[in-house]
Amino acid sequence: MNSPAENRLRYVVDCGEAHLFVYSRGLATVVCVDGEVDAANADRCAMELRRFTKVGTPLILDLSRLRFLGLDGFQRLLALHHEHHTAGLYCGIVSGVALRPLLRIVGDHGLSLVRSVPEALQFIDDALVGRRQMLQRLAR
Repeated sequence: MNSPAENRLRYVVDCGEAHLFVYSRGLATVVCVDGEVDAANADRCAMELRRFTKVGTPLILDLSRLRFLGLDGFQRLLALHHEHHTAGLYCGIVSGVALRPLLRIVGDHGLSLVRSVPEALQFIDDALVGRRQMLQRLAR
């Protein structure tokens, strides 16, 4: 019998040394990245991740299982985050061992970092509740 997490798994994208595990959670699309993102596969990973910007829903990138993130991958991550922000969409990033050294070097990265996927989902839910309450006050 499948676990609840396996039941929500939509598909896996093979990007060479990295794999993207895509889940649909009511509030957002969650993509867990496993493996290594370097110059050889950064463009492929970015291309696959950009598809979720077109969906128009919040995106949560879980990089906690990523073993290596090269500069090319980091640059693509910054661009993807910027694209989501420009489109008015939330893009939360769960950090991990591969991302932490780059974050220490690039202090003003602007990434929306969270400690976990549940924290990111709670942030999105809180924002929706706040928006709903504001709209109710305006309607009065």
